[in-house]
Amino acid sequence: MTATRRAIGQTDIDLAIAIDERVIGSKDRSGYIASIAARGGLRVATRQGEIRAYCCVDDRYFFGKPFISLLIVAPEDRRCGLGSSLLAFSCEGLPEVWTSTNRSNLAMRAMLETSGWRYCGELDGLDPGDPEQFFKTP
Repeated sequence: MTATRRAIGQTDIDLAIAIDERVIGSKDRSGYIASIAARGGLRVATRQGEIRAYCCVDDRYFFGKPFISLLIVAPEDRRCGLGSSLLAFSCEGLPEVWTSTNRSNLAMRAMLETSGWRYCGELDGLDPGDPEQFFKTP
């Protein structure tokens, strides 16, 4: 059984940071994740009662529009619907949400397409040889 919700308290923040550290191999983003949580933008997805994915909805990141800056699913829990659930939950009640991903991130791009997000263009030069592609809710 899976569920999505806003993060509640330090334990949720710590578990999101732990997932991030496992995926990227460092705690470089821990301060950012905690700052998003402090503003109410950290969402989590649980599977069998345990946090297995998280999402940061940053209201200050993208021209004042809500932006999903991070969406991370624990590797062993991918392709189970947690990412799609987080996308849907994170957009509830918001007229427009944006996100981006590298062109090489085929899994994220496929999930955005399946979820009906609209491709809006790309920016080259952030990651050499791997342009950033931007999407918004339909």
